[in-house]
Amino acid sequence: MPVAYHISADDGLITVQINSQVDLADLYEIAKSLLNDPQYDPVLPLLLDLRNMQLNIVGAALAPFNQFIISSYGRDRDASIAVVIDQDLDAQRCADIYWLACAVGSAELFEQYDQALKWLIKREFADPASATTA
Repeated sequence: MPVAYHISADDGLITVQINSQVDLADLYEIAKSLLNDPQYDPVLPLLLDLRNMQLNIVGAALAPFNQFIISSYGRDRDASIAVVIDQDLDAQRCADIYWLACAVGSAELFEQYDQALKWLIKREFADPASATTA
């Protein structure tokens, strides 16, 4: 499936994977589907795997989409969001994704899936009593 998500309450993680050419309508659809899923819980960390995404967008449509994502996923969300992007992603798309991740808050961009997963584990599952300060 080119765009899919999986909610694993047992593992405490939501994953979204996009493996194809998509446009903003596809992204709206997956974002709305996730929000409307009865298992969706905004306290679960979110791992977005965009490494194989090819995004076709019209510049004017980006601002309303960004506002939808910020208002839907930035509000009432305490959990972290890790976004994995392809290292070959063009500079403008990378900048757009970075801007949106910063606007949502509690989000970070990564070029490697395992780094994103480690970051989420440290932020979401580490025992605060065992954490040390640098």
